[in-house]
Amino acid sequence: YYIITITFFIAAILIGITADWEPLFENIEPFIFFTIIFTIAAFLRIDIGGNNIMALNDAIGFAALLSFGPAFASAVYFLGMMIYIIVSGEMVFRRMVMVAAGIIGFFVAALVYYDLFNGLPGLAGGAQDILVAVLAGITMWTVDRVCAYTILAFAGNRKIHDLFGQLKPYLQSLPPLYIWGMVGAYIFVNAGYFMTLVFLLLLFVVFVFMRSQKKYFDTIRNMVFSMAKMIDARDSYTAKHSHDVAVNARRIAERLGLPEEDLQAIYETGLLHDIGKVGIRDSILLKETSLDDGEWVIMRQHPVIGAELLEDLRFPHGYNMGIRHHHERWDGRGYPDNLAGEEIHLWARIIALCDAWESMHSDRPYRKALSVERAVDQIIKGKGTQFDPNLVPVALEVFGAEDNLPDENV
Repeated sequence: YYIITITFFIAAILIGITADWEPLFENIEPFIFFTIIFTIAAFLRIDIGGNNIMALNDAIGFAALLSFGPAFASAVYFLGMMIYIIVSGEMVFRRMVMVAAGIIGFFVAALVYYDLFNGLPGLAGGAQDILVAVLAGITMWTVDRVCAYTILAFAGNRKIHDLFGQLKPYLQSLPPLYIWGMVGAYIFVNAGYFMTLVFLLLLFVVFVFMRSQKKYFDTIRNMVFSMAKMIDARDSYTAKHSHDVAVNARRIAERLGLPEEDLQAIYETGLLHDIGKVGIRDSILLKETSLDDGEWVIMRQHPVIGAELLEDLRFPHGYNMGIRHHHERWDGRGYPDNLAGEEIHLWARIIALCDAWESMHSDRPYRKALSVERAVDQIIKGKGTQFDPNLVPVALEVFGAEDNLPDENV
């Protein structure tokens, strides 16, 4: 992690040393203007899901790049972010490496816009510059995500492919941010300060609307959690089942050293893992005898129903995978997608263990709860076939069942 961090710092410094700073020194008033509005915009943030944030300062930074070049935009970005970091009380070192990655992104995007395709300040080249600016924006966004996810992967226990699985919210935020930046650059270069402020006022109105939409989706989210509680309440045999699964899933994730943001997300995924049962009729869900083959086909649809429900409601990627795949098996004989081994999302592997343990621990219409000793035996028998063999020892420790291991497993 520290090697990656130092590499980004050195790269940003070397780029800064070789940069052309003349556009900055010749445009001090615009620099002050952009820095002020960038800093204000940094505090205008919207949660777009998956612990991801969309901030309006990204649009201002891109507008600065298209108006005066990468050195000017990097200086605006650096000064604005330093003010934001200090005022918001964030950890300076951890955020500074992201700032360094952002500076690299400005210069790579400028290489595309100004050097490769000869774009003009303020999109003065017309339609051609608009197309080039779109390409530069995509390049800048790609560099930003690759750098950020590389840093996060080296900083913790999150695998980089899991991080890239969270790209959907950013893909949705990409078009408006960079389109706003392009429009802002064109207005500033061609119409000056006043019209730029008018444009920013309109942008603020859009921000307020998006915030209200976020509150709407938060309300929907709360309704989904309430629905999950209702599903448990439908069956007296499984009351509190999802809560107990969620608590144990969080404890396992904590033992694995996963980041705090993942701990909460895994807990919530555990609460919602059976949300798809809302689409299973009571005659099957509450049947007091074993299900027949046809009924099992229907019952096995509940992970798919749950994942699709959360996807429609714009829940983060990890939630969907945790719910869809919590009945997959390590040996590939599970459902609904017959995934095997580490193809199964880590959250789903954790929840699969917790779900099985809690199911064995509860009375059902067709059987009594298993004893702790027998439940432990079933978990151990499933090690490497049904369950991730690396998670089983951690899970048994969390379940408080390590004292009930057979002698050969001690």
